[in-house]
Amino acid sequence: MRHTSAVRRVVAIVLAAAAGGALAAPTTAVTSRPALRLAEPSPLMFNGTGFRASEHVRVVATAGKRATHWVTAGARGRFAVRFRGMSADACRGLTAVAIGDLGSRATYKRAPGECPSP
Repeated sequence: MRHTSAVRRVVAIVLAAAAGGALAAPTTAVTSRPALRLAEPSPLMFNGTGFRASEHVRVVATAGKRATHWVTAGARGRFAVRFRGMSADACRGLTAVAIGDLGSRATYKRAPGECPSP
């Protein structure tokens, strides 16, 4: 009898640990959606997150004029891109689109008159 109760206890512990691991696994496996965020208004700079690791990304920004830069996302799917000579300070419309060669896509839009807070 002693053997049976000890085995039951071990089985209960193993099952509890397996259930806890199964519940925790989906939260760590979820990937974030690609996003593009204005990091600096002058010179214009964007941060990209949620892209695939090592993905080549074309970023097109329009703020009075239009410019294109190519960047490579890091191991965590992040990148930063700066557009020298461009500024978002004029309170005019601003758009940026980031399209990765592995299918990731993110957009940033600011309508005219929506100035960034100081």
